[in-house]
Amino acid sequence: MKDKVIHNVPGIITPSAGDTSLPGMVKLGNGVPVYLVGNGTVDLLRVEFNFRAGQIMEDVHLAASTANAMLTEGTLNHDAASINDLIDSTGAALNHLADKDTAGLITVTLARKLDEVMALAAEVLFSPSFPENEFRMLTDRRVQAFRTGRQRTSVIAREAFYEALCGSDNPYGRITTESDYRSLTTTDLRQFHERHYQPGNMYITVAGREPEQALPVLERYFGHAGSNEWVQPEFPSLFFESSQPGMIFREVASPVQSTVRMGWKGITRTHPDYQALQVATMILGGYFGSRLMRNIREDKGYTYGIHAVAGAFRDIGYITLMTDVANEYRDAALNEIRKEIESLMHHEAGEDEMTLVRNHMMGEIARMFDGPFSVAEAMKGVIDYEAGADYYTRLAETVRTITPSTIRKIFQSYFSPDETYIIIAGTK
Repeated sequence: MKDKVIHNVPGIITPSAGDTSLPGMVKLGNGVPVYLVGNGTVDLLRVEFNFRAGQIMEDVHLAASTANAMLTEGTLNHDAASINDLIDSTGAALNHLADKDTAGLITVTLARKLDEVMALAAEVLFSPSFPENEFRMLTDRRVQAFRTGRQRTSVIAREAFYEALCGSDNPYGRITTESDYRSLTTTDLRQFHERHYQPGNMYITVAGREPEQALPVLERYFGHAGSNEWVQPEFPSLFFESSQPGMIFREVASPVQSTVRMGWKGITRTHPDYQALQVATMILGGYFGSRLMRNIREDKGYTYGIHAVAGAFRDIGYITLMTDVANEYRDAALNEIRKEIESLMHHEAGEDEMTLVRNHMMGEIARMFDGPFSVAEAMKGVIDYEAGADYYTRLAETVRTITPSTIRKIFQSYFSPDETYIIIAGTK
């Protein structure tokens, strides 16, 4: 009788996300924090200037985003055309950024042009002139974009969700009107800029090959000691007046489709459940093979896509899923979404599904650390929201070790049917 041959079946191994550590911080002479991200292979440097100058700091609505957009529209020494010529002559790129919590400027330049580009960056950041003619032209463009947005169901549904979650008087939930654009003045912009665009209110990230070479140049243009020495910024205390959960309908003239958005109050990045919530949301609707995509797109054909995300501003978290569906499938799509959430609340995910999600999320984390520019972008969220330098290390560990039982508990804790906001933007 022949002996049985026993083959060793290898276990399933979740791939590593690689090195997810974040760089340390150095300081300029006036205390401004600088984060250096190296290991680049191209002779480019990405220098980002980030200010606590987002919408939550406004006294006048739209002052934050408009002041930021006007930075390169003229300074005390150059008009807008001259600034564009200077940018073109260096081959650099200057990109504005402004959101709810922060605002700033991203520059990408050849290392040999760094001094010229940093001189220009210092000028546009600290000496903008806010010329009236450029301000009027910018306002007209933004009003036109605003009017176009009023016709999109996805825009209306997003606004309605954040208003319900945060309150109409809260900067996270405030809905912009055309009169907000028209009533804004350059005086409002100058006052906002004077208060918030100061060296003592910013930090800098430098990413690329040998980023430390930027330090002497940054010291020259941004490190001057004086009355604006860096201090830990303070944020205003915000008042949240959430609406009662339930159905919210917004009439939008769209005879073909509606936007359906379902959401809950979430948690911020410092909460111990935040990373587990990321995994749970991924299973529900965070990637192409998620439950919602398989059910509502592939099986039912109600939509081209549906997506779920758990995110957070500085002071409040949110969970939301969104999709555009034909009007006749609206109620059916909502029913299927509820079924998938209830299934995850009452039944544990299988090992095959967990393995698929683990592998997908590890790949996503690895891509976030693939090159210094990507690392600098990932680092921004950690710094802005004080999530801890080991945030991504902890996230990778959560992805690797989280159990189906924990996933089920996350759904029971944060996806309560009684706490659900259901937003529909479309026609009745």
